[in-house]
Amino acid sequence: FCRGCGYCMPCPAGIEINNCARMSLMLRRAPSENWLTPEWQEKMNRIDQCLGCRQCTKKCPYELNTPELLKKNLADYRRVLAGEVSVGQ
Repeated sequence: FCRGCGYCMPCPAGIEINNCARMSLMLRRAPSENWLTPEWQEKMNRIDQCLGCRQCTKKCPYELNTPELLKKNLADYRRVLAGEVSVGQ
């Protein structure tokens, strides 16, 4: 899992990787309304703009497949927004 260290940053596509890659965890460990705002929805939707350059993967000290992790977190985030998955309030 992503530890949020930020070594992957900056992202050329403007993705806030260090938070977006941990979104599934944050939704379940903190009040979810803080992460479901229009601002955060916009930040999460930037994952769709991933260039596939893998700069983040090359910089990750944990050798995570960051683009795949981002896609999984975005899919989970969208399920939460749609009410398909319940999280802590």
